[in-house]
Amino acid sequence: MRTAYQYKLRPNKEQTAVIEMWLELLRRQYNYRLSERFSWWSENRCPVNACPLVMPIPQLRDHPNYYSQKRDLVNTKDKFP
Repeated sequence: MRTAYQYKLRPNKEQTAVIEMWLELLRRQYNYRLSERFSWWSENRCPVNACPLVMPIPQLRDHPNYYSQKRDLVNTKDKFP
């Protein structure tokens, strides 16, 4: 039988400020990366029933996947001070 323990955090004011700062930084990072993926999708999509028969194919930008975005995490503090 597995036993799971639950702990409640009771941070003081300084710790609460640090936790809130980290959560805000993570929220901004997540939203930035999500918008990066959505913009890539909107730039490179083509509806199946509406594409013209003769259409130049634009050069596709690199698809922002998990690993490319993970590489950019070191720049997070520079982008979101």
